[in-house]
Amino acid sequence: MAEQVAIEFSDHDQPVQDEAARNLKKVREQVERINKLSAVFGAPGNVNLTHLDDHVGRARAVVGRWLAKLGNVTPSPVVPAKAFARVNAGIAPARRGKESSKDCLVYETYLEAVSALRGAGVTPPIVFLSSNTNEYLTESKVLKPDIAAEFGTINLGYAPNMSAAKYALGL
Repeated sequence: MAEQVAIEFSDHDQPVQDEAARNLKKVREQVERINKLSAVFGAPGNVNLTHLDDHVGRARAVVGRWLAKLGNVTPSPVVPAKAFARVNAGIAPARRGKESSKDCLVYETYLEAVSALRGAGVTPPIVFLSSNTNEYLTESKVLKPDIAAEFGTINLGYAPNMSAAKYALGL
């Protein structure tokens, strides 16, 4: 995992878990209101969401298992300069009007790492996973040309979510 991704994950891990717990609580409260309302009209049965109890904890445990399998990727000293140049030139994943330096640092870190792996003879599929589709995909949901060219050179796939990444990796 790129050093910058690890930093951002650490910053957002607990807030995302808290948000998920709040949202699940809201859904359960809404379903309870619907259950009560439908009972007034004589509908049999209730929607039961107890299977979502501790869902956040279970999901975080899965993430923990993934994290335990990852190696750390520290960018070489040239990567920040490449990322900064990409931001200044407005080359994807940079976007005008958006703070893109972190996205570009992650992107350049992985380009460097995958290039090194391919140069060392690694041939199995490698997938870049990012849900930031606005930065990576066109409106027609294909890779932006700059990104497609760079990914194609090193045989790097793209996935917008974990399911797509698992599929691309044959898992």
